[in-house]
Amino acid sequence: MRILFAGLFALLVSSTLVLMPAQAETLILDWEDLVPAKGKGEVLSIPGNAPTLGTPRREDYDGTDDEYEEMLEVYEAQRYMQPQGVSIRSDLNGKTVRIPGFITPLEIDGEKVVEFLLVPYVGACIHVPSPPGNQIIYISKIKGITLDNMYDPIWITGKLKAKPLATILADVGYHMENVKIEPYVE
Repeated sequence: MRILFAGLFALLVSSTLVLMPAQAETLILDWEDLVPAKGKGEVLSIPGNAPTLGTPRREDYDGTDDEYEEMLEVYEAQRYMQPQGVSIRSDLNGKTVRIPGFITPLEIDGEKVVEFLLVPYVGACIHVPSPPGNQIIYISKIKGITLDNMYDPIWITGKLKAKPLATILADVGYHMENVKIEPYVE
């Protein structure tokens, strides 16, 4: 009886292991992990016709048309001061990662940030120049988070895409959607 029970238990465990999908391993990254080794990686290149994400709509801006255009020119000038010629790690594309960083809001809906740039230090992308594009992750498709203190670091966990994008503040090398956001704790 014991042998029969042990055999059935072993069969049940082995069939369960076959039926259960493998969990994706989460890579815990530091910002320098996003920079490929010299001569490796893919050059961060934004197509000329790519939309510029995070650009405020004219109807949402309270100033005059001239002030609105001037604001857009300032942002564009800031973007062009960003270090160029960097590469991104395409081998990280599709990997589940966890990385700490700081929020630079791109889109706010009411009192919630719904799109932002995750950056390695406080004030990045707001002060000139922005970090290189391989040191910025565009975060989208989130429910929205309130900014109790924009200076507090957070952890982001989700699937990383090596996907160059243009935003109003900087060119970005990486993108993550539907991420898990947690307060930073070492």
